Amino acid sequence: MSLLAHLTRKRPQAAAAPLSECPHWELAPRWDSVDDIGHTDRITHYNCTTCGNTLSRAEADARAAS
Repeated sequence: MSLLAHLTRKRPQAAAAPLSECPHWELAPRWDSVDDIGHTDRITHYNCTTCGNTLSRAEADARAAS
């Protein structure tokens, strides 16, 4: 096998985990207005930095309580 063929060959990749299995440990808060940034009582939703899913404030609070 030539060096170029060796470097460009396709390797099998591990299967990606389904999004439903993400534990959503790293949630980034999001606000609707710039004026609301920094006020924890005005957070509208959270984005999971691992899988990219969006969780409502109620869903994130329920995960934190459990």
